[in-house]
Amino acid sequence: MRDETVLYQQTSDFVSVLAQCQALGITVVSARENELILALPYSEAIIGNPESKVIHGGAITTLMDTAAGAGVLCAMPDFELCPTLDLRVDYMRSAKPNQRVFARASCYRVTSNILFMRCEAYQIDRTVAHCVATFVRMGAKGIPNLEVMTEGFTLPSFPKVNSTEVDFASVRERAIAKADNRVLIEAIPYARHIGIDFVYSDDTQTFMLTRQAGNIGNPILPAIHGGVIGGFMELSSALHLLATNAAKTYPKIIDFSVDYLRAGADTDTFAFCEVTRQGGRVANVEVHAWQECRDEPIALARAHFLLE
Repeated sequence: MRDETVLYQQTSDFVSVLAQCQALGITVVSARENELILALPYSEAIIGNPESKVIHGGAITTLMDTAAGAGVLCAMPDFELCPTLDLRVDYMRSAKPNQRVFARASCYRVTSNILFMRCEAYQIDRTVAHCVATFVRMGAKGIPNLEVMTEGFTLPSFPKVNSTEVDFASVRERAIAKADNRVLIEAIPYARHIGIDFVYSDDTQTFMLTRQAGNIGNPILPAIHGGVIGGFMELSSALHLLATNAAKTYPKIIDFSVDYLRAGADTDTFAFCEVTRQGGRVANVEVHAWQECRDEPIALARAHFLLE
């Protein structure tokens, strides 16, 4: 059994060079053989629903993706960092405002090419979400050690995002009256935190994740944190439901799954959403994210929302 002090230091060093994790204040609580626990503090910047003040699912996804990815270090006998192949999150309930959220990750199967991880996000008195994810083993192509990853690394500055009291029904009405969906973005702190915008082209509504140093996960490539990409796609799908009048109030996420097809480079990223099915209470939305070319997506996602 490996020394827990060594594992704690190794996972802490890893999390410390993920810019988005530092922007969110994610820290290591404990690390031991095949178990890693991280903590996400509550802040106004990660509020998703401006009325209830609950944390946006994208921040929870970032927490769980980080816990599972860093948890690889606790699961393997030697140093090994692995990129996320896919990830699915089931949201059990909303995280209570003004409380930390923890994520506990462990590995339940290892093959020569793939690691299968599971993760639970929870607060003191409740489970918030469950996640399963797969990670690709890179072998000789992978990062050899943390020294390579951390060499010369400096954290970027993070702009402060504040929350205000919002009547979201009024915000939605104002967006419709002005024919400007950016009003919706301004009302959601997490959207401003990661830098989402609307882009219109040939009457097609597209979402843009603007390039921000604070969204970086892998500082070597550099590449956008997989949790940020997931959060961007999840929030885009909710905004799409609001902007197209498919949802009259802020939709509640039920589950979210994403396939990462290639690394998200440190540049503007775009997403297109399509409602594949809308019932009386539940909507299914597909999301395609790309950068240089729409025909070469970096990620594909699907989300279910409860329409209240």
